[in-house]
Amino acid sequence: MKQSLLTILLFLLLNSCGFGNKGIDVSIENNTEYTLYNVSVSASPVCIVKFDSISSNQIVTKYLDMNEIQRTDGSYTIKFTYPDGNLMNESFGYYTNGWPNNYLICCSISEMSTFTRFDSYCK
Repeated sequence: MKQSLLTILLFLLLNSCGFGNKGIDVSIENNTEYTLYNVSVSASPVCIVKFDSISSNQIVTKYLDMNEIQRTDGSYTIKFTYPDGNLMNESFGYYTNGWPNNYLICCSISEMSTFTRFDSYCK
């Protein structure tokens, strides 16, 4: 009986810690008057989410799978192309030992800046 209880507790503990589910949701809001192209958010060269385009005033969300990242620390990078061809490449936030520290990345892109925050929900 005691061993069964310990097994159940161990199972619940591993599941509640997100065991095997290593990643973070990424939400991007385009607050510009134009469509952004080739938008990507990455945690490494192999862990990346891509959006071909994000229309004006559109919000899109995808899951960034981080299972390929080894036990290392690092930061996230957002890249996108403005309609005039200029490339935006900005690093932000961090992860520890290959694991995200939060549940959601919220990126808000405006005409002159990119604002990022980490949260459990956007807005």
